[in-house]
Amino acid sequence: MTLLGFREEDEYLPDYGTIVLRDLRRDGGVPALDNALLGELATNALSGTVATAGDGWLHGTANDPWQAVRCEAHDGPPELRLEAWEDVVESPFHSQSGVVSLGLLTGGTYDEELNLGAKGLFRVRVCRKPAEAGEEGDVWLIQFWPAPDGPEPPRWLKRTRAAVHQEDPGWQQVLGYYVIEVSWYFTLVGLPRQDGWLDEPLPGDPPSESVCAQLGFDPPRTRRDAIPLLVAAGLLVEDGSGGFSAGTPRRATEVLDLPADLAAQLDAAAVRAAYAWLAADLVSVAAWSNPARVDEVAALLAVPEETVGPLLDYAVRDKLVRRENGVVTPLPRPPLRTGPVPRVKPVRREQPPTVAGAPPRAGYVSGDGTVGVWREGEPVVLGRVESDYRYRAFETLAGIYVAASGGQGRLLDWAGNTRQLPVDLGFRPVRSADGRYLAGVQTHVGRRSWDQVHAFDVTTGETWSLPKLPELTRTILGLHDGAVYFSTSSGLGTFAASRWTPGREPVDLGSTVHRLDPLSGAQLREKAGVFTVFAASGERLEVSQPYRWLFVPGGTKMYSFGSEPPVADLLDLATGTTAEHPLPEGCDLSDTMPTAPVWETPDTLVFSQPNHRSTRRVIRWLLRRGEFEHFDLPESAGYRPSLVEPILLGGESGFAGLVGS
Repeated sequence: MTLLGFREEDEYLPDYGTIVLRDLRRDGGVPALDNALLGELATNALSGTVATAGDGWLHGTANDPWQAVRCEAHDGPPELRLEAWEDVVESPFHSQSGVVSLGLLTGGTYDEELNLGAKGLFRVRVCRKPAEAGEEGDVWLIQFWPAPDGPEPPRWLKRTRAAVHQEDPGWQQVLGYYVIEVSWYFTLVGLPRQDGWLDEPLPGDPPSESVCAQLGFDPPRTRRDAIPLLVAAGLLVEDGSGGFSAGTPRRATEVLDLPADLAAQLDAAAVRAAYAWLAADLVSVAAWSNPARVDEVAALLAVPEETVGPLLDYAVRDKLVRRENGVVTPLPRPPLRTGPVPRVKPVRREQPPTVAGAPPRAGYVSGDGTVGVWREGEPVVLGRVESDYRYRAFETLAGIYVAASGGQGRLLDWAGNTRQLPVDLGFRPVRSADGRYLAGVQTHVGRRSWDQVHAFDVTTGETWSLPKLPELTRTILGLHDGAVYFSTSSGLGTFAASRWTPGREPVDLGSTVHRLDPLSGAQLREKAGVFTVFAASGERLEVSQPYRWLFVPGGTKMYSFGSEPPVADLLDLATGTTAEHPLPEGCDLSDTMPTAPVWETPDTLVFSQPNHRSTRRVIRWLLRRGEFEHFDLPESAGYRPSLVEPILLGGESGFAGLVGS
């Protein structure tokens, strides 16, 4: 048999733990199958113990780690080497277009397509095995070939992993998450915990006095107090060396006298955990067999005959199938219950008035990448940046830098020429206040994740990079006085801050830095759990709710936003006092690009107001005067344009004559 084509994805991240492959339905395809129960999500069944497939879809059970997936198209049944795989299943598959692609459970497909060489019915074989030592997830082989003689029922050819999963004994619902978390301290290898973690107070509410009394102990006050409860429940057993290992607990309902409704709920959950995935295999067999014979189920599913009875009992009780006269028929997903949505009448207040004002100082980037600026008061298209994931834009000494949330950003110079930066600054880049330097963290998220810090001089094109580090530990804080500030996670919930002057080695700052003002160098630091602002003028101020506050450029104030109604709170670092300032309705207060507020000067903040009468209105807050201006962007700005963040040092703009009066 001939291999017609293949596609490989070495770093596929399952959406909700499910590998998804879909038919790319296009004009000129064959009709869908008559059996509606073969549609994606037509039943309440999950993705099965290995994989299930239907009319234009295939779902594989992969859990959360990165996976390596290879999809192949053949003109006939390819060779099967059972010994090379841990689990193997074959199923019918229907393709209306003859073209498939990997995708996500929540919708959409990848760009890489696999042409199956035909349309209609296929047989698909799904093989799964663990990845090599040191690699995440599993390795998958998905092979398609035509099935012109019609569909044969799905059949599991090899099982190594258990078809019936371990029951959920229900102890987490009884003891609570934070008690169960103590058991993970001993049973999850490599789980990092700081020194003294066991002796800290137990978070949340302790288990009920009744449950603790039945297990023979008082309610725990610290995490260490929870250990005897876990031993009594069978979740932990002493290992003989002063430590503990995982036990094999009985159901909580077999150990404790619980309220009847809770006991029934826990028993049902225990059975569901054991049989839900195998029941999905059963539904797939029933849907393709239409209906399936009970006496054939064990052979098709490759499970012992004694498993079929409890499996059918669960599937019938959970309304996945109907069993009668020796056959099993799948049941459709029940319709969603809908009802009236209560309407809450918002409380309105008088809005601050706005007057017509000037356009954004540094311009905008439209949804299609058009960069617009103003010269002598008139809008001008500076150029266009080709990128599918435009995220934010900075004015620099060399032009407008447009960052991308995926891939390298681009620099549009003042003559309208575009070039891609030589380094990837990631999706949260920073810029120095004078517009000369850019910096960011390049990240590779996958089975072998790493990150790397880069800096770039827009005037000379020079780049600097720190060595790559495994995993994703570094976050850029800002640029000030020619140095890059970044933090590194220890994996224990703590962070170390560093200052890196390109061309030199990074310097440890000795305390965690959470905020940096690139204009003044003011910092919000944490040491021994105390958060202190070190202002550029020398003031030090301890602050509560530290993650709420961001620096106003210049480092003498900090700000935060509130909604319903929209307000801005300003914290004066010299006096420690906070003042509340009402904002016009509709201002986008989110810190998420592309519509986050932008500081034009230390006294001027510009908001997007995207829903104002279908216009592209922006609102300018003149802090010193306490006044507001509005300006409607031209139609060319498109939907939800990004505002360009102006240079904060060196005059009114980094490009002479860019902004009109």
